[in-house]
Amino acid sequence: MRRDGNLAAIQRIFLDPRTGASTAKLCLGRAIGAAWTNGTPESVLGLCEGFETAAAFTDLVGIKAWASMGAKRFHQLTIPRTVVRLILLADNDAEGHRAANRALAAYSRSGLAIETRWPPRGANDWADLLKR
Repeated sequence: MRRDGNLAAIQRIFLDPRTGASTAKLCLGRAIGAAWTNGTPESVLGLCEGFETAAAFTDLVGIKAWASMGAKRFHQLTIPRTVVRLILLADNDAEGHRAANRALAAYSRSGLAIETRWPPRGANDWADLLKR
């Protein structure tokens, strides 16, 4: 995870050796304000909860997207001043809706247009579209 272009934290995902299911996610470093990034954004940036969703949205739509690495940090990132349009891409569940509302309030500033885009019906996030 990066903050202002510098490595700030690493999220470690622990898997059950028998099932491969995630058993825990722990951060090493200071994650507040940091994001998983797939490059320097241009004037438009998507913001997702997870890196799988950010990578999927970029692949599907062609707009770079960052990941907050969780709904609880969705409103805590530093959005570069070069971004003039922010697309909130929270998960389509109760926590995702709360995260989008917090982010809308936190990121509102002059010169930044913010929109919320939900995944199509039946999908919880944009990564679900690649599983179909």
